[in-house]
Amino acid sequence: MTTRTDRDDVDVPGRQEPPADARRRRRPDVRALGARLAPRWPVPALVLWTLVVWSRPILRDPASLRLSNPGDSESFSLYLSWNVHALTHGKNPFFLDNLYAPQGMDLGNALSLPSVSLLVAPITAAFGGTAGYNAAFLLAVLAGAVAVYLLARELTGSVVGSTMAGALMVVSPYVTGHALGHLNLQWTFGLPLLAWLTIRWHRRRLRTAWFVVDVALVVAFTIGASTELLVTQSLFAAAGLVVAWVAVPAPLRARLLRAAGWLALGVLAGVVLASPVILAGLRSGIPADVANDPGLYSSDLTNLLAPTHLTLLGDSFFADLRAGWNGNEAENTAYLPATLVVLVVASAVAVRSRLQAALWAIAGLALLASFGPRLLVAGHATVPLPWAVLERIPGLDHALPGRFSQFAFMALCVLVAVAWAHRGRWGWLVGGAVAATAVLLLPNFSTMLFPANAADPEPDTIEVVRDVVEPGENVLVMPVGQWGPGMRWMDDLDFSFEMPSGNGGGAATPEGLKDPVAAALFATDLDYDYAAELPAYLDRVGVDLVLVDARYPDWLAVAEESLPVPGVERDGVWVFDLG
Repeated sequence: MTTRTDRDDVDVPGRQEPPADARRRRRPDVRALGARLAPRWPVPALVLWTLVVWSRPILRDPASLRLSNPGDSESFSLYLSWNVHALTHGKNPFFLDNLYAPQGMDLGNALSLPSVSLLVAPITAAFGGTAGYNAAFLLAVLAGAVAVYLLARELTGSVVGSTMAGALMVVSPYVTGHALGHLNLQWTFGLPLLAWLTIRWHRRRLRTAWFVVDVALVVAFTIGASTELLVTQSLFAAAGLVVAWVAVPAPLRARLLRAAGWLALGVLAGVVLASPVILAGLRSGIPADVANDPGLYSSDLTNLLAPTHLTLLGDSFFADLRAGWNGNEAENTAYLPATLVVLVVASAVAVRSRLQAALWAIAGLALLASFGPRLLVAGHATVPLPWAVLERIPGLDHALPGRFSQFAFMALCVLVAVAWAHRGRWGWLVGGAVAATAVLLLPNFSTMLFPANAADPEPDTIEVVRDVVEPGENVLVMPVGQWGPGMRWMDDLDFSFEMPSGNGGGAATPEGLKDPVAAALFATDLDYDYAAELPAYLDRVGVDLVLVDARYPDWLAVAEESLPVPGVERDGVWVFDLG
């Protein structure tokens, strides 16, 4: 390989235009036109690629079909709508009194996405929570791709190579895994964007004031999207600064140290901007108990070679190997296609540089952290790893190590841009390896159970609910929470009624869910003695109306066995009026 780059976005100082004659005026300067267009096409290309990959399942009805599988996305869709409703009705966005009534539900640590809600508020207000969710998901994927593109272009000067790096981010195993419903975890753009801002300031391409403001906005948005991402991205931002300190020549280290100071000021300003979110979290309190064992949600070494069944290729071939993995598909996101690994390794052998070394160091640290407290090999815990010490630090003890694999993938994507920048006459091999990697990472919508259908079933059950529910009434809808239509009905009716049930909450269990009957309902425990316990529970929480979605005959049987009045079926909804 040579050191040729495709810095077609950079003007050459002092270049003289050829004499203007009639023939040259008639023949456009194609190279000059390319230079003018080069900085503009990558972002539209990444937008188009994101839409091609991810929007296909919802094209028929983006307001009713959701880019997720059934489950957690019901909660995030409701939160997007609730934040808009709260702000337009003068209510506290961090307390949802409509769920788990009469106590209500504290959203201080419930992943209610306040910053994301503001970002997509116009779409949510106009078309509902599902449309807002789809817009937020696509924007999150695109933001990660664009951030990596900007960082790679700043480091390599290669427009095409950096666009390739951004395109691979669109099909990142992390994105695909958490597309199952973890909207809060998709906003990983902050780490590469902060790196891009820092490098631009270091190279005197960004004024200090704008550097601080931009950092503050990124930090504040991340806090409002996911406090876990704030903690983990901050950890790797610090690691990145240390790696940069080692990698840059000694004369540049003093300016890098000043960059760290301004970066810290921007972080502080971001914390101030996001203070309502932070104060709400502090009011709720940080749970002492860790909800998920990091050892069970760490990357398995074999996951580097084998994808989950969420990818379009490799589903059945690796089924036996996956059988021993811990966690679930959403948390096994360390897959690195062989085409990607061979490409970046070959580039590292052919071209050795400080940049290559720094990126490999970041990728290695992130991958090591993703393995968690003990190295898992096909589900078997082996040697202890450094995370066994780091997980004892408050804040980090709530982070799931497997999610750090995204940072390793980001570093490898930038290494792709490095490989392209030094491709020489091997460009066709680099391009082919990138294309093959993208194909190997394409999501499998069938196995992902995409899309979730959030449409009101036929006949139009929401009209039945509108007719039978009084404003402000506390109504039990079965199945409860995200397993049934209750939260969607609440969204459709603009939070005009309440429910004694809801989702699982956030880091802390909602007070209403601590009731054993509420817990059994949420756990969909059909063996619970509802006949003995449900009437007293409904009396405690002030429920006089029970609605059962007719598509769930098991829950209809529970209602008929437990309630003292017969139900009346109305267009797909069984109505039990206890008043």
